[in-house]
Amino acid sequence: MTTPRSDSESPVAALVLQTGAFADAFGRWAGRKAVEAGASVPRLRLLYAVHCHGPQKMADLAGELAVTPRNVTALVDGLESEGLVRRVPHSTDRRVTLVELTCSQERVAAQFQTYQGSIERLFDVLTVEDQRTLSRVLATLSRRMNAEAGCSTAAGDASDA
Repeated sequence: MTTPRSDSESPVAALVLQTGAFADAFGRWAGRKAVEAGASVPRLRLLYAVHCHGPQKMADLAGELAVTPRNVTALVDGLESEGLVRRVPHSTDRRVTLVELTCSQERVAAQFQTYQGSIERLFDVLTVEDQRTLSRVLATLSRRMNAEAGCSTAAGDASDA
């Protein structure tokens, strides 16, 4: 969906509108690509996290996926009902429950690679130089957002924004 734009609109205002429109469209598009690969984006991310790091605490998954513990519980419930993961007790801490894969590691890797490949192909229309520029710009904006959220790891993270 394109947003109407007047000639008197500032470049920053136009960029704000275009970025919002892109973010919405990308979210819907990426969601479709994830389903084509075999699962929703949150499910793919959870499965891939367990695939990469082995059995995970529910709280650690919530942190890695940037969702609430309640959302992780719902995701795990769904994946467990499909036989893709299971909850197991921690070997040394009775209070902790781990999530581990019950499906094949290769299946998870293939699904995630299919999804990742779809996203990579989106950028094929850009030249290598445009890809580098976009990557640099996105990194700069991410540092700025993290700095404003108090997540900065270096004092000058947002200085080039």
